[in-house]
Amino acid sequence: MAQTQTKRLGILRKKDGMPYEAFKKHWLEVHAVLCMKLPNLRRYSVNFVDRERFPHFPYDGFSELWFDSEEALAASLASPEGKTLLADLPNFAGDIHPIVAVEHLMLDT
Repeated sequence: MAQTQTKRLGILRKKDGMPYEAFKKHWLEVHAVLCMKLPNLRRYSVNFVDRERFPHFPYDGFSELWFDSEEALAASLASPEGKTLLADLPNFAGDIHPIVAVEHLMLDT
């Protein structure tokens, strides 16, 4: 039987006028550190789009945050740590599209 977890994907574009390398640096060195302080967070990853390979893709990266349930996700984002995390988004991200999905893990090797 497949395991399920609630996942929040944050699909985003960098802030207008921000160099791509500065965007990546802020995400990895500031925002990711804040994200890892979220209560109830089970797993977290940051993914950058390779602009040379995919120059026409309309987004610059996406994050994946795993929680045991949508309730755990909501509580996490409502916490003081969650509010601090969300307040940091305008410092490096211009356009953000969050998606909440239930992941059905089929294979984990």
